[in-house]
Amino acid sequence: MTKNSILVAFVAVFGGLLALPAQAQVNLKSISIGASYWKPSLDYWNTKSNLVDFNNGAGATLSGKIMPTAALEIGLVKGLSLGGRVGIWQSSASSPLSIAGISRTEKLTVSIIPVSLDLKYTFEPAAVAANTEESPKSAFLTPYIGVSVARYFVTNKFDRQVTGAAGSVNETQTGNNYGVQVFVGAEKKLVKMLYAALDVRYHLGNYNQVVKTETTSTIEKVSLNGVEAGLSLRLKFN
Repeated sequence: MTKNSILVAFVAVFGGLLALPAQAQVNLKSISIGASYWKPSLDYWNTKSNLVDFNNGAGATLSGKIMPTAALEIGLVKGLSLGGRVGIWQSSASSPLSIAGISRTEKLTVSIIPVSLDLKYTFEPAAVAANTEESPKSAFLTPYIGVSVARYFVTNKFDRQVTGAAGSVNETQTGNNYGVQVFVGAEKKLVKMLYAALDVRYHLGNYNQVVKTETTSTIEKVSLNGVEAGLSLRLKFN
């Protein structure tokens, strides 16, 4: 993630807050839980690292996974809100190998906790109805757009179990970095205060991975770019 990209994201989020009128009244707007499918690029692991030799040379990749999410939204002014969101994502790749009586199993697990600060604009039901020839109360979907400043907490765990010789390894690395998300979505009222929402986000970010061998130590950049799409149930208070 470049410094310029992070600066633009902060300006977008906090510039909107500074532009709020003095009479803005902050209030709890909603809380929600959901599940999303997210496939971050993780390009270093999937195209350059020793993962390509997993499964007896057949290759292995860290695939997309379902990520549980939870969020809270604070209303600022009409249509504009600020929210916090967190998810828990994990994917792994493993490789069993047996040669000359020696059995080796390697497994890499990557865990990511994305925490985001969302600035969201929700279109008014009256405006949606005007474009769909429906009344404000009967508008089928209420769309929204937004931008987020995110922080990604990453844990990489590598395990190698060897039977018949020495060489077992158990190593964990942790770190974090900032990124940006842009998102669009729509919500639909189900009953009274309960809504269903569809949310699509694009993540822009990366982190630096320390890679060690017996003789060298290098730093590789791992991309977190990728699309996330999911559903959530939202309890709205206003």
